[in-house]
This record gives sequence, C-alpha cells and structure tokens, in this order.
Amino acid sequence: MRIRIDGTRAEIVDALFRLRLHFTVIGVSRAYADRARPHHWRVYLTTTARDRKPPR
Repeated sequence: MRIRIDGTRAEIVDALFRLRLHFTVIGVSRAYADRARPHHWRVYLTTTARDRKPPR
C-alpha cells in the first residue's frame, strides 16, 4: 500500500512514528517541497499491514 503524508517536517516525523506502530514500512521517499505552501513537504511511504498476534 502507498501512503502520502503532507505537512511540516515535524508533522511528517510524528506521522511516520505513529504509522510504524501499525504498519511495516518498506520504503520512504525523499521529502518533496510543496510549491503552494511554504514550509510544507510531501513524503510517500510503501507499507504492508503488520501481523497482529492474538492476546494470550
């Protein structure tokens, strides 16, 4: 699955941390500057669903 994240660098770092709790991140693109909004960036992730172990 491909996921696009838009935001400031701090927002992107926070989103990456949170997404890694639920998905296995296979790849992360470089940060692309958003032409319409200064100080905003785009990052593309390639992920797979993380296997959930049943509770004991």
